[in-house]
Amino acid sequence: MEHYVGLDVSLKQTAICIVDRTGKVQREGIVSSDPEAIAAFIKSYAPNVVRIGLETGPTATWLWTESRQGGGYHGRRPRAGDGLRDEALSGPAPARK
Repeated sequence: MEHYVGLDVSLKQTAICIVDRTGKVQREGIVSSDPEAIAAFIKSYAPNVVRIGLETGPTATWLWTESRQGGGYHGRRPRAGDGLRDEALSGPAPARK
């Protein structure tokens, strides 16, 4: 089953919502705003994640940078106009043309 993940990030905690392709909520939770804690939650409850949506705000750049350095997420970098999204969590992103 494909999963889609939304992150609502604040300084201390991050709310996570995992939905299936129909939009039905599969799991919700709150973890500390730590890249490793977020990655562990997602890997546990959304093993087939297709896309991760991350709100833009003061913590977005930090979280993106930390998760990329720590190997927690693998995906493409955000582009202007399409929001901060991640293509995949558990493997390298496909080559982009």
